[in-house]
Amino acid sequence: MHSTIYQISTEPIVENDYLNIDRIVAGENASISYVCENSEDGRKFDIRFLLEHILPKGMFTPTEENTITYNGGFAIWRKSHFDNIKSISAELTPANVMKWNGPIGQLKKAIINPLGTDALFVTEFYDGAGTAERSADLMDIIARLKKGDRLYIGAILGYHN
Repeated sequence: MHSTIYQISTEPIVENDYLNIDRIVAGENASISYVCENSEDGRKFDIRFLLEHILPKGMFTPTEENTITYNGGFAIWRKSHFDNIKSISAELTPANVMKWNGPIGQLKKAIINPLGTDALFVTEFYDGAGTAERSADLMDIIARLKKGDRLYIGAILGYHN
């Protein structure tokens, strides 16, 4: 499966800190076979895809080439996410609690990857190195944003697992 790794921060990302394809590790709940560079056209497509298909609708607006601005809406998204977790939890029974392809597996996926995407996110990095994780860490960052705050996009890379 091929997807995208997004480097995202609440602070501008200097060129020196852009991810290096040889210095990315898969987080605990991610799997990466190899990482590849992205073209400039691919980068533009991936930013648009992030805004239109991965992040909750209307939550962000592009402001500059590598910057998106938070419009609000996290509380509404969080309620929807909570309702989803509650619904999955209601399906748990003593008989299916150990079946990973049942509600317990769906619950785990909802917790570690609340955006339900194959994309990975690097939100902590230093000198071109970082750990690619599912979307929970990104949503934790978004939870602390105020309307008008910005997220900065660094490297956007392809990966295959």
